Amino acid sequence: MRVTKRNGEVEEFDTSKVENSLRNSGVSEKTIETVINKILEKNYDLISTDRLYRLIYKLVKKYENKYAASIYSLKQSIMSLGPDGYAFEDFIAKILIQQGTLVETRQVYESMTIPHELDVVGSDFFIECKYHNSGGITTSIKDVLYSHARFLDLVEAGRKRKSNNFKQLWIATNTKFSDDCLKYADYWDIKMISWKHKGKDSLSYIVDKFHYYPVTLLPSVSKRTFSLLSKNNILLITEVIKVSDSLLRKIGLNNDEVRRIREDCDKIIKASEVIQK
Repeated sequence: MRVTKRNGEVEEFDTSKVENSLRNSGVSEKTIETVINKILEKNYDLISTDRLYRLIYKLVKKYENKYAASIYSLKQSIMSLGPDGYAFEDFIAKILIQQGTLVETRQVYESMTIPHELDVVGSDFFIECKYHNSGGITTSIKDVLYSHARFLDLVEAGRKRKSNNFKQLWIATNTKFSDDCLKYADYWDIKMISWKHKGKDSLSYIVDKFHYYPVTLLPSVSKRTFSLLSKNNILLITEVIKVSDSLLRKIGLNNDEVRRIREDCDKIIKASEVIQK
């Protein structure tokens, strides 16, 4: 059985990749075995990664529950924060704020020549966010070079005008970086955060470890519901849990939507508690 990756490459189906992905999503060993057997029974000669993902999602939903399936779809849920990258910027900012780091989004800083609008700004660092709405897109070296040039321009302004205190550049993406990006970043001490980066700098690790799940993970959240929540700066499931029912109704959700979103939040958190990170 062979799998066609999004970049067109073809590789043999690796059951261990699916097993690890499902295990990291809190899926039981019994369901993992069932899912693998069901896929192998199909005996596809060639299947795309997108079709394989949809098949696995349906099987997990059928043999485990829809909440485990939702956690398995975490990467897709983060892509659903689009179509533009603003919600992803806010998502990254909220993760840092939840961890006690004060940041602001979309701030403009003057260099010696031109102004730069920065996605997420901390006390002595800023983050450039590279959002992609497709899993097959890799953040390329030109994006890193552009971001680093902006960083150097602002560091120069900070040194001469005392207009900022930037000491490090961070770059965050919801997909992955090219090998050239990682080599360059390692040399210039640029902090990189991607979907499956090094251990604790992996976006998937951070989200699962601390339950920083986006509201797009909730089965009951439609495009309309997401629009209402995001317009009111509610992007994380943990934020939904903290706000009152009256506030959710005030921003436009009806009683049934509030009930379903509460139930989904509770079930998602319970389903995620078995995940070991």
